[in-house]
Amino acid sequence: MAALPRLTACAALALVAGCSAHHDPPPVPAGFREYRSDAYAFAYPAGWAPHGGTDESGAPTLDVDGPELPSGVDDGQIHLGRRDRFTGELDGRLAQFRGLALLNGYHLTAARRTALDGADARRVEARYTITSTDGTRTPMHLTGLYVLTERRTLLEFMIRSPDGGTAAARVPAILGSFRLREGR
Repeated sequence: MAALPRLTACAALALVAGCSAHHDPPPVPAGFREYRSDAYAFAYPAGWAPHGGTDESGAPTLDVDGPELPSGVDDGQIHLGRRDRFTGELDGRLAQFRGLALLNGYHLTAARRTALDGADARRVEARYTITSTDGTRTPMHLTGLYVLTERRTLLEFMIRSPDGGTAAARVPAILGSFRLREGR
């Protein structure tokens, strides 16, 4: 009879260990799709179009564009930049962002540490205005993350949304879905 309590205790410990060692990703919200790379994953609205590219230095980028509004402005855009083997510091990258934001007329509304498993991360928010080719001025909101992983991969995850579009309501779901993956 003494074996039964030991067996029950062992089973309970195995169950607890199994649950705490495995983190299920959050479910993809209804009406969204998931984008996955070897280093990160996030959800985006199903009607948005992902396309890869490179920045001026040849580093990989990913843009996911929302539908175009009558003004010619995308109703939302996700931009993700990636630099592997990053040798700088996250605070230095954030200082660079602040300087560029000031030069481009952005009003920085938030820049703070944020929790992200397996990384050092900062959340940034800014407001700015763009002028489309027809002269229409559109106020924009930028919400994003700068992330430096344990393996020194720098990720820049930015979500742009115009005032008057539908993208602003989707920003919390997009940002909340961002996570790092195994092998980061």
